[in-house]
Amino acid sequence: MAPLIVLLIIFIITTIITTSLWLKTSRRLKKNITVLINESESHKIIEKNLRASKRESKGILDNLQDTYYRTDTDSVIIFVSSSVEPLMGYKPEELIGHKITDFYINPKHRDVFLQALANNDGHVEQYPITLRHKNGSTIWMSTNAHFLLDEQGNIIGIEGTGRDFTAKKLAEEGLIKAKEQAEQANRAKSLFLANMSHEIRTPMNGVIGFTNLLAKTSLDEKQSEYVDTINTSVNDLLTIINDILDFSRIESGKMELQTEPVNIRECLSSVVRLFSAAAKIKYLELKYHIDDDLPDNIIADPLRLRQITSNLIGNAIKFTSKGSITLNALKINNTGIDELMIEVIDSGKGIADSEKNRLFDAFTQANHSIYKPDSGTGLGLAISKQLVELMQGHIGVKDNHNSGSIFWFHIPVIETTQAPQSTEKEKKSEPANQYRDLHVLVADDNAINRKLITTLLGQRGIATSEAEDGNAALDIALKNKFDLILMDIRMPGLNGVEVTEKVRAKKTGENTPIIALTAHALPHEQKSFLDAGMNACITKPVLDHQLFELIDKWALSDNAE
Repeated sequence: MAPLIVLLIIFIITTIITTSLWLKTSRRLKKNITVLINESESHKIIEKNLRASKRESKGILDNLQDTYYRTDTDSVIIFVSSSVEPLMGYKPEELIGHKITDFYINPKHRDVFLQALANNDGHVEQYPITLRHKNGSTIWMSTNAHFLLDEQGNIIGIEGTGRDFTAKKLAEEGLIKAKEQAEQANRAKSLFLANMSHEIRTPMNGVIGFTNLLAKTSLDEKQSEYVDTINTSVNDLLTIINDILDFSRIESGKMELQTEPVNIRECLSSVVRLFSAAAKIKYLELKYHIDDDLPDNIIADPLRLRQITSNLIGNAIKFTSKGSITLNALKINNTGIDELMIEVIDSGKGIADSEKNRLFDAFTQANHSIYKPDSGTGLGLAISKQLVELMQGHIGVKDNHNSGSIFWFHIPVIETTQAPQSTEKEKKSEPANQYRDLHVLVADDNAINRKLITTLLGQRGIATSEAEDGNAALDIALKNKFDLILMDIRMPGLNGVEVTEKVRAKKTGENTPIIALTAHALPHEQKSFLDAGMNACITKPVLDHQLFELIDKWALSDNAE
């Protein structure tokens, strides 16, 4: 009995211990299962968030205008956003794994880019790179980039964004090309105008010169009228040529004012006298008034002042059929600065308000019809406006209260006590044969021009020698002694400048005056002649008084010594 009780007790105790251990194990197992379940749920949430984050990042990169990229230290592309396809024509998978230099127009530029990063603390902004598109075209990319660093600060690659600015670059290059083409066209225009001036002035020299000679012969009344008509027509043509050249010079910025003391009363009265005959032909009254407040002498460019005033008076006469033309000159002070105000008042047909703003534009006239009765190039007022502005002044037009128009301009006045040089030709006290001992070389390839000049000189008793080209001019000049050489510029063989330089180099002991007899009218051209050793220039068509003024100055005065 006793052994059974002992066994029972042992069974009961074992059962209790086993049950207790099972319960403890069960609780632990349940706890572990709960932890595992919680961890699994957490992993799912994390994975879900990661997938969402990747989708968001991809969406952001795909929708960026710029292309995002990363390269390693060997310039191999390790990532690029899908926005690269519109930029370069490649899908991202076609680029990843390739060196970025494979797509450079010039792979050597990669080293320059890396050096720029190193020199700028590891980053650059709007750095230009030229890449090759999949279709073979060149694209311009502007990149913002920086070095990628690990935790120890070592460079492990480059990260950046790129933006296409090919259209902007092409537009800039187009503007540059257009600018170059415009400059080339302007140079071509200047060359054309210079050539046109030369080619027209050369035959005009013969026409004007021999017409003037003809006018000095015995002519009846009808013949004199014909000669005067020829002179008027040729002078009109010369005015047109000078207007075109003036406009070109002003437009290119080569027009320079030549200021000197000017007697304003003499200057304006001489302009009025110049147009008195034209006014009489149309039965117009031409008058002028100069205010007493104006100083006698001012500093101005007399040639350009007369040119502007002449243009306004000439237009007034042209567009006035009856009545009067009045020139008023007065001193004003509207801005605290003394200014000369010139008004030209006419009683003509007036100008429509719609035309007034356009009158001072080049090649513009109030009447656009090719059948208009009024002549002109439409350059006169444009040139006048630019000349007035060059003088720091203003020009305009307004209605006359009665009828017609009032053209006006005003320029700053600088008063001076210095008298201007006399413009009147001084009477010579020398005898009529003052030129008889002179010997002049006339070098010109144009036979008509040579004949004109030698005729003018011969009438004053001057001995002449002729050269029909540059080589002959040099040979004759070196073998003979002359009191003066009149040298054309454009000649076969050696040109006039080359002849002058050789004469100066070989005849160092002599200083024979050499005058350029030229159809080149532009100032910078004439300056080059003086720089080559010539003493002065006379522009064709040559007038006899201009020619003999130079002879008096260089062959008869102390300058000839």
